[in-house]
Amino acid sequence: MKRISGIALTCCAMFFCAGRTMAQEVPDRARLLDSLAHPKVSETGRTMHFDKNVLDIGSILEDGGPQEYRYSWLNAGNTPVSVVKVTATCGCTVPGFDRSPVAPGDSSSLTVTYYPKGHPGKFSRRIFVYTDLSGKSPAAILTLQGHVEPAAIPVWEYGYRMGSLVLKRNEVRFAEGRKEVARILCMNAGDKPMDLGAETMLLPPYIKVRFEPGHIAPGEKADIVISYDPGAAPMRMLDGVPVILTGPDVPPSQRTVKVLIK
Repeated sequence: MKRISGIALTCCAMFFCAGRTMAQEVPDRARLLDSLAHPKVSETGRTMHFDKNVLDIGSILEDGGPQEYRYSWLNAGNTPVSVVKVTATCGCTVPGFDRSPVAPGDSSSLTVTYYPKGHPGKFSRRIFVYTDLSGKSPAAILTLQGHVEPAAIPVWEYGYRMGSLVLKRNEVRFAEGRKEVARILCMNAGDKPMDLGAETMLLPPYIKVRFEPGHIAPGEKADIVISYDPGAAPMRMLDGVPVILTGPDVPPSQRTVKVLIK
């Protein structure tokens, strides 16, 4: 009985220690993530005086293109300072800076280019500035904030363009012996209505195409629906079938959807 009690006691102790270790890992990881997102500013960074650490740019348009902003700073220390690295919390915020040493009492600046495309709504991005004197900690933490007015027609959500028609993809794939239907989402990115169609006389009997809807106003979306029926195919089929669309005002080679059969 004593041996059993000893084993039980040992197991309980091991379980308690393991539970304690697991419980400690959670706050340790939280502290690590917090230190990466909110690092301490280097003591040497106090000599780097910025006109503004927080820049509120107000409202900009999502389809207005990249916007550049400038942060000016003064070297208030006794030794030259060089900016060696600048990072941001989002890829939509791209810093630019000069590595040349800034003498005591002199001023310099760094730029931040913000890409609003695909980022509608309110935003706040942090920029971390590192110098040759700051070590692993940033010498300064800057903030760029504002609001992006969403675009009426978000054409960048579509990877392919055929004149005024933008598409999510420009090809579909079917398994050779299986009846299938594929859809391609598209949108009229022009300023005039568009009637979608296809050169059906050029299609083999096992490929059918329809449009839902066939008439789309500017900014409206539609589905290109492509059906494949192996039962309607001859003994030998083509590996690839071009579907030439009508509607987009571009040459046929630029308004073709590929149908691949493997």
